[in-house]
Amino acid sequence: MIPRWPLVAVLSILLFPHATAFQSESVRVSAGPDGAAQIALASGKKLTVPKERGQVGISEPQAATDGRTVGWLVDYDDGVGYPVPGTLIVWRAGKIIGRFRTDQTFYSWAFVAGGKQVAYHVGPLHGEQASHCELHDAESRRQLAAWDGDLDSDAKRPDWTQGLNH
Repeated sequence: MIPRWPLVAVLSILLFPHATAFQSESVRVSAGPDGAAQIALASGKKLTVPKERGQVGISEPQAATDGRTVGWLVDYDDGVGYPVPGTLIVWRAGKIIGRFRTDQTFYSWAFVAGGKQVAYHVGPLHGEQASHCELHDAESRRQLAAWDGDLDSDAKRPDWTQGLNH
């Protein structure tokens, strides 16, 4: 008797050759004309996520490699003459699954583990002495790790900080 699994694998490749190629492009996020986040689904449907209180725009929109999760920084007018990112939003499957806030400002952020985790770098608006970075579970928001150091020169920084910068 011939094993069936090779036949199933070959048929899957022939019938769905691009299924994984489009996975990372299936959901995208961008800024709408009013500063709200707009989600574009693979089907072509667009969703607008209601703005947070005091939101003037979004920055650093990103899609995770899982093809289902997106995130962005919410910018606020803090009276300093330019928008200040104060909240990180993570969205999946039609809803916000994570909301991360800081009393300072977000310098950068990145998805880790295909969208299951988020890493971010926060600090004061001006004059950072050391980079403070945190790794969180995207859905539970539980902090998994934290690191303080120099993102520009510390060769011993954790792998999860590699997508972060000033």
